[in-house]
Amino acid sequence: MDREKICKSVLRAYFFVMAVVYPLYAPGGYLRIGEVKFFFFRNVTLVTLAVLGGILVLSAVISRDKDWILRHYLQMSVTDWFVYGYCLVVMLSYLCSPYKEDALWGAEGWYMGVISQMMFALLYFFFSRYFCNSDAGLYATGADAEGTQNKGSGVSKWLGIWLAASAVVFLLGVCNRYSLYPIAMEGQTETFISTLGNINWFCGYWSIAAPVGIMLYWCSEKGVKRAALGAYSFLAMLSGVTQGSNSAYLVFLAMLFVLLFLSLQSDCRLFRFLELCILFTAACLTGRLMQELPGLSFNYHNYYPGECSVITGILISSEVIVWALGILLCCYIGFRVLGKHGRLHIERHKWLWCTLTVAACLTACIIVFLMMLDDEVIRFREVMSMEKGTYLEVVIDEDLGNGRGAAWMCSVDGYRRMDRVHKLVGIGPDCYADYIYDVTEIAEKVVDRFGDHLRLTNAHNEWLTVLVNTGSLGLFCYAGIFATAFVRFMRRAKEQALLYVCAMALCTYTAHNMVSFQQILSTPYIFMVLGIGEGLVRVYRKEKKLPESRDGGAGESG
Repeated sequence: MDREKICKSVLRAYFFVMAVVYPLYAPGGYLRIGEVKFFFFRNVTLVTLAVLGGILVLSAVISRDKDWILRHYLQMSVTDWFVYGYCLVVMLSYLCSPYKEDALWGAEGWYMGVISQMMFALLYFFFSRYFCNSDAGLYATGADAEGTQNKGSGVSKWLGIWLAASAVVFLLGVCNRYSLYPIAMEGQTETFISTLGNINWFCGYWSIAAPVGIMLYWCSEKGVKRAALGAYSFLAMLSGVTQGSNSAYLVFLAMLFVLLFLSLQSDCRLFRFLELCILFTAACLTGRLMQELPGLSFNYHNYYPGECSVITGILISSEVIVWALGILLCCYIGFRVLGKHGRLHIERHKWLWCTLTVAACLTACIIVFLMMLDDEVIRFREVMSMEKGTYLEVVIDEDLGNGRGAAWMCSVDGYRRMDRVHKLVGIGPDCYADYIYDVTEIAEKVVDRFGDHLRLTNAHNEWLTVLVNTGSLGLFCYAGIFATAFVRFMRRAKEQALLYVCAMALCTYTAHNMVSFQQILSTPYIFMVLGIGEGLVRVYRKEKKLPESRDGGAGESG
């Protein structure tokens, strides 16, 4: 019984369903779309995991492989251990939770309880072991990318299927934002777009799918494939600029800084970076021109007068973007001419360029921080305490991010009020609202800020929500998953450039969720991407026959 081939076939069928069917599945329109999406995901995923688990058990019994589990643990990577640790903490949190009913399946409409967290972790492990194989290839890029023949990449083909489906989702989003509705959706308003629902849910999905396509363009060679990825990147950027959620600009900033740092290592990479910047400005100009076409109207600011993002207003209305496009075109042409005559060679001084990039990023962060202090978005206040004496406490403006400041401060206050056990393991997966509304002082603040008709179910900051739900141990493991995976993927990406794609998706998902939340239209995808990246690392180690100690213990897949 060829366990690996069967598991691979099952996983690829599951990936197709999740990549193509799931985003477009909305039988009841926008009415209860969150529940409809979750039940689809839950049913398909549980069946898939049950089949995969049955295959593994049956295979072990037939082959009488008593050492299979032992080999699995001997081949664990540091990221694997963090995922295992997170699973353990989630289960401990459930056992210690006073809200076990919600902790099991999650709060109504969100469903991020124990079952969902376990499904995410199992998806990671199955994708990391059985989705990728030796046909993943060493997908080259960098200084020698142009003119280099890439090996066939089975993984990139499946990612291409995902991008084709997400392009339909993004195109529908753009149409909806300009008052065109190709598909009739019950409950349609300007706050709902495409087949994903609320703009925050749309942006959560976009924060993973869009960077995957953009990074594939950055890694691609000349030809039809690159042209198709360029068209996708343009559409993804147009969708991100126009969809309405400000959190998209955190994704753009994350991509900008990471791509700039990576692109200052060779002439070829710099050209790709400038091309993407040109595509971004072209997308913004397209958004502006679409407003002038008869029958089209950018409708989000019409629904909430004055609520259209200032950044969006600049990008699709201001003359600044025209000047930016002109400057970028001049820079691109100039660098191309220098490169053609052999006078660029940015890689010879990449250490200098990288140092300047890091310095510029730090300077920008300091300037933003000082501006926030000056505007009193962030301020310090003196606090007297019998235990600690006098100390300074950071205070965030409650109006920051449409009330996110208030939610963050209430979350920190709620965590401080927990006993020692719950500070370690939290109040229970997806039990944020149960706890916050049980603490009288915090509940009064929340009701006063958000009203009694709305229920605050998370902190609108993923890591703060994880802290309250699963405690400091849960946050340590959860952050460790993303941090170790990002570092390990970047280390191997020079030889296997698809890892750049996975690393960028981790970065943009994290950046986006600093003002957002786990949800069933984004979190399953990021754990699948995590698993694919881990699988690519294992394929690389197997092809190169590297020793166990070279990469945190990630050996061959068993």
